[in-house]
Amino acid sequence: MKKKNNLSIFIFIFLLITVVFPIINMLLKIDWKENSFQRLITSSSFQNSLSNSLYVTLIATIISVSIAFFLAYVLNRTKIKHRSLLKLLISLPMLIPSISHGLGLINLFGTNGIISKYLNFNIIGSTGIILGSIIYSFPIAFLIIDDGYFYIDNNLYNVSEVLGMNIWQKFKTVTLCYLKKPLLSAFFAVFTMIFTDYGVALSVGGKYITLPVMLYKEVIGLLDYSKGTMIGLFLLVPALISFLFDTFFKNYENIDSSNQYVIKENKIRDIITHIIVYLIIGFVIILLGSFIYYAFINNVVLNKSFSFIHLEYVINDNLAKYIFNSVFIAILVSLIGTIISYFSAYVVARVKGHFAKILHLLTICTLAIPGIVLGLSYVISFNNSIIYNTFIILIIVNIIHFIATPYLMAYNALLKVNQNYEIVAMTFNIPLYKIIKDVIIPCTKKTIREMFSYFFVNSMVTISAVTFLFNSKTMPLSLLINNYEGNMMLGEAAVVSLIILIVNVLIKSMVYVLNKREDRRKINYEFNEETI
Repeated sequence: MKKKNNLSIFIFIFLLITVVFPIINMLLKIDWKENSFQRLITSSSFQNSLSNSLYVTLIATIISVSIAFFLAYVLNRTKIKHRSLLKLLISLPMLIPSISHGLGLINLFGTNGIISKYLNFNIIGSTGIILGSIIYSFPIAFLIIDDGYFYIDNNLYNVSEVLGMNIWQKFKTVTLCYLKKPLLSAFFAVFTMIFTDYGVALSVGGKYITLPVMLYKEVIGLLDYSKGTMIGLFLLVPALISFLFDTFFKNYENIDSSNQYVIKENKIRDIITHIIVYLIIGFVIILLGSFIYYAFINNVVLNKSFSFIHLEYVINDNLAKYIFNSVFIAILVSLIGTIISYFSAYVVARVKGHFAKILHLLTICTLAIPGIVLGLSYVISFNNSIIYNTFIILIIVNIIHFIATPYLMAYNALLKVNQNYEIVAMTFNIPLYKIIKDVIIPCTKKTIREMFSYFFVNSMVTISAVTFLFNSKTMPLSLLINNYEGNMMLGEAAVVSLIILIVNVLIKSMVYVLNKREDRRKINYEFNEETI
């Protein structure tokens, strides 16, 4: 028990230093005495940026969640084929930085875009921000809503049949009732993502300035940390609301989902919905395909012949160093982050107690801190420390930025493991570490792999959390996109986006293959047990 307490105390101190201290220190740096805050919120630039952010975020969120709900419905309630492949294709936008989606839109609908040559369509401004935000956020909403379908009590559909309910009554009474929490969670999650992101707005916003872009320009361009902190306060609001909602809004529990939903024949429904799904996925593939087009043509205006000129430029621009930096950071973030989040979840799920509740709250509260605000807080708090401008601070900020989701993965998995293992170990005087190593970890291997891949992929694509914390030696690959796009080197930016996509697809594929092998082993083992 003493070792458990030491473990929980260590994690608690780590989170205090890396989460609580930077945020509090950032808030203390605000200059309240000279009415700076009042001058900021009454300025026309701030009010315009705030209204712009609210406008594009609200529209993009509604459309994004609607698309996600439609996709989840089709994949769960129609006779569509290749569901696993379609889910993978839907998740592809998550594997590249948000700024790359803006780049993709420029490739398609920019001044010399592939599609804009045939259509009079201006992508720069609010339209581009809305469209780019939808593309990179709807996969997140889809995953949340798709997971919600698993917890619907399908027996209620049989009851509704007996009661003579029509399709709409079943949908409203059963489906929407059980998907209320996932839908609201998806709405808040997407709203927070879009409201706090500056990648898309920076690439296709033009003169249409949003609040995160204003913060970015104040800190990077003017080095005004006080003003940046005040803007950061407003970016915290939707994330805080989302966090409180997920914490206190209870979902359905003890659902009997063993009875599978029977999909009825409806050819007209299937044809129409499947066409729309393939069109949505097709657009995503075209967007990603535009990177290949721009990466391997000589010049989009003057010479459209196949060429390696952009790839050669990126390679000569220390590409190997930037790839090493990103992969090095991603691997260490994945290893250390998985260990910390797993054992934090172990303490909360299996040790429990009042201290465990505090640790749980402290871990998931990182959901309420946008990456750009977290990065700013680290600049203010660790500016003169030995870890500033090193790989250490980049690794720590990424761990804290992404720790909540892997922690919740581990927490839910550990709750399902038999709670009596530790009691048995104590009875037979077996060391705790042996039970964890030989029993609990093997029972949760699949979850651990998913945690590792989540940390890795997000560390490769993130821009917001690290944008204030790097130097020329530690610069991650994703930030090259920002540099190239700012200099209108779209071919080079496309090359970098493709490299990040390929690396992340490889990692996700490896995890998928390993999990599939484990599932087959389990099936074979269960089959042999029944045969014996």
